[in-house]
This record gives sequence, structure tokens and C-alpha cells, in this order.
Amino acid sequence: ISVEPIPGPYTKEAREYWLRRLLTVETDVRQNCPENMRDITLISQEELSEIRRIWLEEKHEFDDSLPRIYEKVTGEPFKDIRPGAENRLLGGDEWQVLEEICDNDAMHLELMAKLLDTERQYVTRSRRIGIYEALERCFDTSSRSKEDAIANAHLKRDLKTAADEGDVDTVKQLAWANLKFPVQNS
Repeated sequence: ISVEPIPGPYTKEAREYWLRRLLTVETDVRQNCPENMRDITLISQEELSEIRRIWLEEKHEFDDSLPRIYEKVTGEPFKDIRPGAENRLLGGDEWQVLEEICDNDAMHLELMAKLLDTERQYVTRSRRIGIYEALERCFDTSSRSKEDAIANAHLKRDLKTAADEGDVDTVKQLAWANLKFPVQNS
């Protein structure tokens, strides 16, 4: 069985590109279609709001590019339907500084954004139980090189095959080797 890397998740730039394209198509259709179809919606405000939430909270992209993209493409300000969506500690200025510090290294920028945003999530809590584990997960889930991803996929495939075949010795050997000599992120 061949193990080939599958692209994804999409990079910040790719996601922003596809959002621009979708909003551009929607705007063009509304301007150029028959009068009775001018209110056509390709992506709803609810969907845009959820995308924004994901980008801010799960992707830790505190530059908050969705409202800027929306306004640039549609000419209208973005109105987020979520209560409290506009309350943020970090924004575009901080993102630009972080980009400069990371010298436009996408992997480093992703990790630093995750670390800063994880700290932000815990800063208002009276008890910061779990912050060390959350910060550790930032390192564990940061991007890895293509070679590391392929090596990890091979290991998982080999472990699954050995387990499916009931090969206990191979499972022990692979599991031990992975614990002793884990694949290192570059």
C-alpha cells in the first residue's frame, strides 16, 4: 500500500483566496443576473460568521482577515451575527509584528500564533488549569515537513497492518521504536 501525502489543511493564504473567489462570484452574479435573481446567496452570513470563528478560535489567526476581505470584495462592511464577536485582544497590527518577527516563515508564524492565542484564552481565567497541556498541544499539532508526515503515515499504516494481522511482536516493536525514537518535526 502506497502512502502519499494528501494536501491539507489548506493554508491561510489558500483559504483567503477561496473566500475572495467565492465572494467575487457572488457579487458578479448579483450584478449581472436577471432582476429576479439579484438576491442569490452562495454563502450565508451564518456560514461566514462560522468561518470567521474557526479562523479566529481554531486556526488562531487573530489578524481577523474575513471582515477585511468581505468589505474589499463586496464593498459592504461585514456584520458578524455572533454576540461578542468583535471583542478581541489581538488584531491585525499584532499579526503584522508577528509576521516580521517570524521572518515570513509560515510554520513558525503558525506556531507562534497558536501559542499567543492559547495564552489569550487562559488569561481571563481565575484558575489556569490545563494551560501547560494546551501549550504542549500547540507544539504537537504544528505543521511538520512533508518527509515527517510521510514517515508518520508509514508508521501508522505499519502499526495498523500488524494489529489487523495479530502480529503482537511487530506492534510492540513499532510502538517501542516510536516511543524511543519519535519522528521529529523539522
